[in-house]
Amino acid sequence: MKYKIFLIPVLLMIVLFACGKSDKPVTDNKLDNQTVQTTGKEVSVEIHTSGMTCTGCEATIKSKVKKVNGVKDVTADFQTNTVKATFDDGKTNVEAIKDAISSAGYKVESVQ
Repeated sequence: MKYKIFLIPVLLMIVLFACGKSDKPVTDNKLDNQTVQTTGKEVSVEIHTSGMTCTGCEATIKSKVKKVNGVKDVTADFQTNTVKATFDDGKTNVEAIKDAISSAGYKVESVQ
């Protein structure tokens, strides 16, 4: 019984702190390639990031990017460290999406 009382808080701490994301936004956004695929007013972009370590990180990024006005769809994959977004280029741009990712505490590596 004593072990259960000790084990529950330890497991909770591991889950909460194992994510690995930083609370500080990263401002060093050096980009290798800035090609954007467009189809009319709808634009699709793939952004390579660093710092995602779990599905919680994916959810954090998706939540932040979805709040950007004009974003229609967003997916994040921690295994490949990519974020794919589709947005209305009349309402937003790639910079706003990159800023949302950075404000969530992840580094933008490149945009394709």
